[in-house]
Amino acid sequence: MSTSDTSKKTPAFMPGAEPIRIEKSETAFLFLHGFTGSTYEGRDFADYFSEKGYSVWVPLLPGHGTSPEDMENIHYREWLKAAETYYEELQNDFRTVIVCGQSMGGALALHVAANYPVKAVVSLAGVVELEDWRLRFLPILQYIRRYQHKKNGPDIMDPEAKKRSAAYPRYPLSSLIQFLELIKHVRDELPQIISPALLIHSKQDHTIAYDNLARIAGSISSELKETLTLEKSYHILSVDAEKELVFANIDRFANRILAT
Repeated sequence: MSTSDTSKKTPAFMPGAEPIRIEKSETAFLFLHGFTGSTYEGRDFADYFSEKGYSVWVPLLPGHGTSPEDMENIHYREWLKAAETYYEELQNDFRTVIVCGQSMGGALALHVAANYPVKAVVSLAGVVELEDWRLRFLPILQYIRRYQHKKNGPDIMDPEAKKRSAAYPRYPLSSLIQFLELIKHVRDELPQIISPALLIHSKQDHTIAYDNLARIAGSISSELKETLTLEKSYHILSVDAEKELVFANIDRFANRILAT
């Protein structure tokens, strides 16, 4: 008599956090979402670029899109490995792959570009530096307080986009420590990046300092690198007020790269 393996149940995704995969052509975008976020961040991106004829994959990072408890035992190297695996899978299935990431996903996209010959890399509010004097107390605080609640929800200016967002309202402080280790790791890899790069950040970002844009641009070794500064959006650029401007610039940049 056989018994069912309950350890392999399909995870219960948050509404709007389901993985997205659309196949249209031999050129594919890999979109990586941010810390505590989900594939919601890449849904409008997938709609826009699939209509342009691109294939798009927006996977969920480990520990995301289900329950905050699922993040708790995730080591930062699992996020790095997941990004590598997603890229390798697309590389096997498509002729050309462009890697794009939002926030922590931007750091992961840069990590992939530092270790693989990606056609191009796009960073949306990418992070390699997080400065806050309170962070020095995290190693102790994680044992006193298990979770940090988000007081104001996701950092999105557009009220409708913010209302629809599929993101965790709280996160384990131990996961924040892993996030900090991840960006430290990626920061050291930046000089290895030689792929064409488009870096986009908003001056109104309340989550990741705008200074990260210059830090990344000044550290990568790409001969072709472009930056775009936004004035209205907050942090999650792929769903916020200037998303059409963001998408149009990515599309223009991709067309330029693909023409060479």
